[in-house]
Amino acid sequence: MHLFWRRGYEATSVSDLTDAMGITPPSLYAAFGDKKRLFLEAVDRYQAGPGSFAKAALCDEPTAERAMRHLMMGTIDSFFEPKGTKGCMVVLAATNCTTESSDIAEELAGRRRLAERLVRDRIAMGRDAGELPANTDVEALAALIITTLYGLSIKARDGASRASLRKVVEQVMSMWPRAPKAPSSRTSR
Repeated sequence: MHLFWRRGYEATSVSDLTDAMGITPPSLYAAFGDKKRLFLEAVDRYQAGPGSFAKAALCDEPTAERAMRHLMMGTIDSFFEPKGTKGCMVVLAATNCTTESSDIAEELAGRRRLAERLVRDRIAMGRDAGELPANTDVEALAALIITTLYGLSIKARDGASRASLRKVVEQVMSMWPRAPKAPSSRTSR
């Protein structure tokens, strides 16, 4: 997983994989079938492990705003885990795929589309609950959050500090749409 995460799918050879795993190529093929299946298993492991915080962020927070903040801040925190690799594996591992690996690129694109749908659904829940203005463009707001996440991933890979990435999230969250406040029930005298 870490090898694919660091180098990407195309740049990781079967020889690199067998060396890292301490096995022979026939053992790799017997266990996983081929490099593509091993890669997809590695992505599954990433999503169940280092990337699993995202689902909790979307489900555990009481408001859409808090869920998006938690998602983005949790993403940043995951980039700085001692055993992790900076950046999101699902975003970065196939950025260098050639046409021969278009199926891998499409698989990861499908996973990113699912993530965007989950973000969009959580924002829609917030709008429907009155947390956001009724006219909030849920699609555009979800795209802003997802685009920010992708950008954070690339900036982390390029060596950006945790503090600088957190400032990006704070700026994005400062633009969060606010629902109009209900009129006060007090009467003036």
